[in-house]
Amino acid sequence: MSILRIGIIGVGGAALGIHIPGFRLCPEVEIAAVCDTDPKAAEKSGAASVSDYRDLLARDDIHAVVNATPNYLHHEITLEAAARGKHILCEKPLSLDTARATEMLRAAEAAGVIHMAAYTYRYTPALQYMLHLVSSGELGAIRSVRAAYQMALSGHLLGWRSTKAQAGSGVLADIGSHLIHMVELVAGPIASLSASDRRFREDPHSDVEDWTAFLAEFSSGSTGVFEISRVCAGRGAGITENLFIELYGSSGSAVFSLQDPWGLQVSLGENAKDSARLLDHVDVPEKFLKISGSPRDVHAHDRRWGYRYDQAWQFVESIRMGETRSPSFADGVRCQAVLDAVLASAASRQWVNV
Repeated sequence: MSILRIGIIGVGGAALGIHIPGFRLCPEVEIAAVCDTDPKAAEKSGAASVSDYRDLLARDDIHAVVNATPNYLHHEITLEAAARGKHILCEKPLSLDTARATEMLRAAEAAGVIHMAAYTYRYTPALQYMLHLVSSGELGAIRSVRAAYQMALSGHLLGWRSTKAQAGSGVLADIGSHLIHMVELVAGPIASLSASDRRFREDPHSDVEDWTAFLAEFSSGSTGVFEISRVCAGRGAGITENLFIELYGSSGSAVFSLQDPWGLQVSLGENAKDSARLLDHVDVPEKFLKISGSPRDVHAHDRRWGYRYDQAWQFVESIRMGETRSPSFADGVRCQAVLDAVLASAASRQWVNV
């Protein structure tokens, strides 16, 4: 296909702030139509709109879709998109539970369509550089992980995100899915965990947690400590949120912060052998500032935000290559399994295998 035509289903913050700007940076890509139940939201996109997503999926001139709807709609819409032969980029978490997420993966595989899960933070230059340090052996064997995603309570976290029926869980599904995917990217799969959670807000319309934490044992033998909260005053919301990942290995360490997307704090080589030496700040090498082939100008946007547009480029490139690549629906299923294990452990107060 010379022009790749994309349909966007769900025109909320993710579509307006990440997906649509990202696709508009990609050559020979057209946003053919958007769909949202709110006409005003669809109007903000600047693209032609339809009110029923089935009308969008029925169009032969649309080759791929972005499913940016609330969590409870991911399963139904994705199955219909796959049946129509549309390539699919679906927001995270993939669904409400592992069973439904797995069904989405199987449907996409059976239809032979390209599938991708929207874990935008994995494109942060500093995280990509951290991954390089791990894979190249600079840190040695990872021994322990310390990770947190903290933010202040924000209005965009309420509404459908406050009910199990529509979101699956609260802060765990909404931002914890990002953190879990990022940690597993650099430290490998979580094998078992022990969790606790709390609902702090007195909101009669909410039945989900606002805070969760868990201990984790990884398949590699390393250990981890996680905290995820949306009731941390002073920790910002949106672009100012606090997310960090610390990796401590047998040969060195590396510390990632979402607020420093072009830098890492590290202790490497001979410096790591000096117990009196503190972490050094290093700039991310230029080759990691965007993914290979991305048409994005790395200096054109706020460095805390612009990297997210690489997600659209990878989706487009994967379609043109005819190859599904990570983060795929398989990654989404993997993350969903961890989410389910956290919820099960918090309910049972016991260790749970993922």
